[in-house]
Amino acid sequence: MRRRASVLLALSLLLLGGCGGGSGEEKSDSTPPPSEIAPDGEKYYYQQWYINHDEDFYESVGIDPKAGIDADYALSHYCGAGVKIAVIDDGLDMKHEDLAGALKASYDIATGGSDVSHSNPWDYHGTAVSGIIAARINGKGIAGVAGCSELIFLKYRENMSDSETIELFEKAREFGADIVLCSWGTYDVSEAVRDEIVDLSSNGREGRGMVVVFAAGNDDRYMGNDESAIPEVISVGASDIDNDRAWYSNYGRNLDILAPGGDYDHAITTLDDSGEVGTSTIDPDYLLYDDYYGFVGTSASAAIVAGAVALMLEKNPTLSRERIEDILKKSASKIGHLPYEDGRNDYYGYGKLDLDAAMQMIP
Repeated sequence: MRRRASVLLALSLLLLGGCGGGSGEEKSDSTPPPSEIAPDGEKYYYQQWYINHDEDFYESVGIDPKAGIDADYALSHYCGAGVKIAVIDDGLDMKHEDLAGALKASYDIATGGSDVSHSNPWDYHGTAVSGIIAARINGKGIAGVAGCSELIFLKYRENMSDSETIELFEKAREFGADIVLCSWGTYDVSEAVRDEIVDLSSNGREGRGMVVVFAAGNDDRYMGNDESAIPEVISVGASDIDNDRAWYSNYGRNLDILAPGGDYDHAITTLDDSGEVGTSTIDPDYLLYDDYYGFVGTSASAAIVAGAVALMLEKNPTLSRERIEDILKKSASKIGHLPYEDGRNDYYGYGKLDLDAAMQMIP
């Protein structure tokens, strides 16, 4: 297993250089009214160019006016309430104040327990992608794309066996996940793991299909025999601040969609390992949400898409996985300069995520 290491990972690379019990189950009874989920009050929301078009910030940084995912309506009316998202990644800052209340279940493949904290002080990939998805609307930092969703965190370890990988996917099923986010890949998926992913995508979620989202990878290469190239998953590449394909984003005939992943000119603002509570060994005077410690790569792109799917399922929980994919593809914005044959090409998939357009297609 190889993590989709971000091109520019937070904190560590800049300052130092990316069957156990759950935590319980809570069910959201209803969607909060728009006034309670509006993300405008978050301290660093103005930096979240991928979901928020702050005109002054766009102009100051030189971001294309159409570089975001067009999410104003969706984010003011939906927040992923009641939707469960499983993240399979390297670990989670379980005490992060911007994720307070988000974690509903957890499992560490190495220990069989529920403590999924990071194993070392410099690798916080799992916290970064989880923040993009589920950071709470609390006035403390950033706004998650699905800031009311329920987070299930499944901690992997490097060089896992096929049976361990399958076990983590089965944990997602056991915990009742609607969506699974995977920001890793091997370029050599085994038949057994492929069969497991196909089964979840086809038969999970009580027969409607679990939505499995994979990052396409950051090596500017053909996806080949990668987990992200399985037709039954949603394969996500990256776009940049120029509203074009990011130079590092992998490509291939099974690439489905792009979403902002950032570049060296501007990253994806998300969470580090400690927020503002100062649990990190890094100088607490730093703005630990600030874009200077940002996050770049298809990992970010895939997290954005996973959050978007949560909003779609909040609006209509009966949507099948196939219908969700169809909506994402048909509503995507056609960006770039390559022709789209039958609606897609190998470098852009069906285009870039347009969340408001997708939401409008949902009955």
